[in-house]
Amino acid sequence: MVTLNRTIRFSLTRTIPPEVAIASSRGNTHAGWPSMDLVAGSSWEATVEVRGTPDPRTGYLVGIDKLDAAVRERALPVLLETHQRRDLSAIEVARTILDQASGGDGPTFDAIEVGMERDTRWRVDSGDMSMVLVQRRYEFSASHRLHLAELDDEANAAMFGKCSNPHGHGHNYEVEVQVRTDGDAPVSILALDQVVDAVVIDRFDHKHLNLDLDDFKSRVPSVENIAARCVDLLRDPVAALAPGCGLHGVKVWETPRTACTVLA
Repeated sequence: MVTLNRTIRFSLTRTIPPEVAIASSRGNTHAGWPSMDLVAGSSWEATVEVRGTPDPRTGYLVGIDKLDAAVRERALPVLLETHQRRDLSAIEVARTILDQASGGDGPTFDAIEVGMERDTRWRVDSGDMSMVLVQRRYEFSASHRLHLAELDDEANAAMFGKCSNPHGHGHNYEVEVQVRTDGDAPVSILALDQVVDAVVIDRFDHKHLNLDLDDFKSRVPSVENIAARCVDLLRDPVAALAPGCGLHGVKVWETPRTACTVLA
């Protein structure tokens, strides 16, 4: 008997019609799907729990894509429609997901936990309260190898240690995009998510950074260089989001204990 948990992030907003939210591009990063628009305080995390015995051939208890689909296709339309009319309590959100998404022709959930998503923040400094710093976190998984082409394996191992394993190694990267915006005309979170997904997440997710991309053909894919590359990629698209909007910086976590911030 094993227990499998899967966290699905989503936003409930009244500024985007439910049918438009459901039709928007999908993701399951820290930003979640669907995104909120200009209104704060509507982002949720739901962690569903399934118990049972894994399939002996595949090792799967249930595919996480089936867990995602059950919540997104069956529960989210109901949640979005209800939220258009009134606020929902955490208990109502949890019960709606269990009622709508569990069982039937999909997986059966044994339990669910819900809470507010914590990784979107708005910062205002007392010196200039007209400017707001929006800080929103995303994630991608990728593999890489730290090495210099002009060095042999022994010299690379001496410089980079086990991170120079010739077969590479992987990380679950987290990326915080920091955007300066006019507080009287804030940037759309939905628009920001679409830019970051298209420019960074889709580019790097589930890739071997050395082998699959041109970005690091001549540059070591260290966390420092990854953060710098994210700044290069995001600078112009973020500036185009709204008047007075600009990229402040990007922070990349390679592990929970190792992160690098590069200012734009």
